[in-house]
Amino acid sequence: MRQEGAGIAQMSVDDLAEKISVVYFETARNERGDVVKGEEITRCTVWAKVLPLTGKINDITPERENAVTYRITIRYGIEILPDDLIIWRSHRLKIITPPFDVESRHIWLQFDCRELVKDGRT
Repeated sequence: MRQEGAGIAQMSVDDLAEKISVVYFETARNERGDVVKGEEITRCTVWAKVLPLTGKINDITPERENAVTYRITIRYGIEILPDDLIIWRSHRLKIITPPFDVESRHIWLQFDCRELVKDGRT
């Protein structure tokens, strides 16, 4: 008999309380044949659980770059590609870990994202 932990195993659909949009950029070729980034297209909008994981401050650069890392959990079966961008509230999050099937049970898909926040103070 398998013992369930207090983590993802006890999660339910009710825990997916945040709406996120998965977007990607259409690519095109310019007149020289170079690949250029086109317009932003929404792949899908889904319910998710968004948890802040870590915060980091980089005081070395003049722009003072701060980064916040989030862990996002959604239902399994939704297509997420590593180059996609996540829009959550007013945050634009870049996927930093490939989406994976939690516990290989085809219930939850989980991935980490990073939001870079530039602080213009000197």
